[in-house]
Amino acid sequence: MLFWSKKEASRKFIDLIRRSSSWWANWDPSIQITAGDYGEIDTTSGQFVKEGNIYTSSDKSIADLAAQFQVVSEVALDKYIINSSTAKQHDLEADVNFNVTGFANACLKGQWKFNHSRGALLIMHMPSITRVPDEFLDKSLADGLLRDKTLVTRVYKCPAYALYLSNKTNETVSLALAADVPSIVAPGVSPGAGKGVKWVDDGIAGLLQKGYNDEAVFVPLYSIRKITKRKIRRESFDENAPRGDFWANVEAPWGFLDDDGEEEVIEYMR
Repeated sequence: MLFWSKKEASRKFIDLIRRSSSWWANWDPSIQITAGDYGEIDTTSGQFVKEGNIYTSSDKSIADLAAQFQVVSEVALDKYIINSSTAKQHDLEADVNFNVTGFANACLKGQWKFNHSRGALLIMHMPSITRVPDEFLDKSLADGLLRDKTLVTRVYKCPAYALYLSNKTNETVSLALAADVPSIVAPGVSPGAGKGVKWVDDGIAGLLQKGYNDEAVFVPLYSIRKITKRKIRRESFDENAPRGDFWANVEAPWGFLDDDGEEEVIEYMR
């Protein structure tokens, strides 16, 4: 089954990426998610629904505190690739039968073999992280702010991404970010002049989304946390163990999903 509900497809992709990395995927990376946003996860689509941002919050106490701790930017990586356990990366060069124009001189390329179960793949080119400083998290926790809010603490942004949700057909998918050089070059113009960059693909059987821009405008991944009460088991009581509330990673607000993104209902025998 390929063309199931878009909401179920997005939730399945997000769930697979989260299980493989602990990061939350953005099904539509052109939708902006910013470090400091707060809101909730839509239980049907799996997408983040923004309510506000700590730096522009109408709650003066939140905005005043956030102003003291501005977003921190980290150095960009060359690439970041996440794939579910149902996909294995292969050596593209070893495939003697593979010959697609654009792959030879690609700056980023790879090949993945999917099995009969639903699989997910996310590729980011030159991604960088922006994050809310830990000092803000500590101070907001101490001041009792943002309780019951899901806070975006870290965000990956990049100029190029590709995401793929497999079709359960054991497909082998190849993807590359390659220079788009015209086959015919005008007189007096060098072959490299004015060339663009594009995604090249082969073997696609499922859902593929991809994008490229000169600027880092896409947000494929983000991390969210929520203030949670710390649980201490009576049988393993430790007087030195941390107590009180803390900023915890957010768990998925749904149970186990089948291959088509439907939540499985477990019936217990009486």
